[in-house]
Amino acid sequence: MEKAKERDGFRIAAVVLAAAIVLVCAGGVFLLVRSQETKGASAQTEGKTETLKAIEPGEGETKLVKSISVSASGSSKEADSKKPKEDADKEDKNKEDKNKDYILPASNTKLLTSSDIAGLSLKELNYAKNEIYARHGRKFDSNELRTYFESKSWYEGKYSAADFDANYSARLLSDTERKNAEFLKNAEYAMSGGGYQLDQ
Repeated sequence: MEKAKERDGFRIAAVVLAAAIVLVCAGGVFLLVRSQETKGASAQTEGKTETLKAIEPGEGETKLVKSISVSASGSSKEADSKKPKEDADKEDKNKEDKNKDYILPASNTKLLTSSDIAGLSLKELNYAKNEIYARHGRKFDSNELRTYFESKSWYEGKYSAADFDANYSARLLSDTERKNAEFLKNAEYAMSGGGYQLDQ
């Protein structure tokens, strides 16, 4: 009988201990979730404050600043809806500016056709061919090409012309780029038997 009471005591103690552990774990999870919500809310508020600082400069913008700050305390639908559009516009502008920096922006990703190069001069065909190599850091012995590519924001010369041609071109150029370089070379030589004469 005493052993039965003793076992019951152990069972009760085990149940009480298990309940205490569950309560402590639940409390910990609650506090963790609560602190994450607080951090998230404070991060959103900080982001909205920075947005307001960027808008404040002019006197005529006072009403706009007030209306956004009022909505920032609730739900900032006006600011939130403008931000993705501004980001997308900025990204499109950056892409457009970067593409203007290339003669053939897609020469590293798609096979070129005659329509892609229609209207290019002999010089542009030569530069477009070398543009493929320049994307991978080839330096140029030609002063004309060196000057041209060093003026491009994306260009970073890493390998001498001889080193690139001997050791890197086969490894760095994709199959598409190799085919495009050959295509451009053939088009250049078809236009003028000797191709474009550099540094003249």
